[in-house]
Amino acid sequence: MMVGLRGVGKTVLLDHMRKDAEGMGIHTVRIEAPENRSLPALLAPQLRLALIRLSKIAGAKDYAIRGLRVLAGFASKLKVSYNDIEVGLDYEPEPGLADNGELEGDLTALLEQVGMAAREAETALVIFIDELRNKWQR
Repeated sequence: MMVGLRGVGKTVLLDHMRKDAEGMGIHTVRIEAPENRSLPALLAPQLRLALIRLSKIAGAKDYAIRGLRVLAGFASKLKVSYNDIEVGLDYEPEPGLADNGELEGDLTALLEQVGMAAREAETALVIFIDELRNKWQR
């Protein structure tokens, strides 16, 4: 996590780190975090895209599809008051994973599944979030 005054180059450094990671074959997600969006609503569409990309890799396909099912369960438990999520639920939810409505546990289960898909693809997925402030609401 980088912190600092406005204009010191945090975003530039973040973008350089992402470019370097991609240059090494690592999958990345970059999220700009506006004030009016919850962290789950920011993560879900980008994780969906990452899992779809990982599903194209033969060794990771089954894990990535399971990740999409876990994401469907995660997204289904978002509170109506934060109905700013725009994720197509292409898969039926994976029962019992990331679907209990408790953000910390559900997000952990979701990210673990994404990590397993990346491992099976013999890569990693790095999430770069710019301007993250108090996004831990669901």
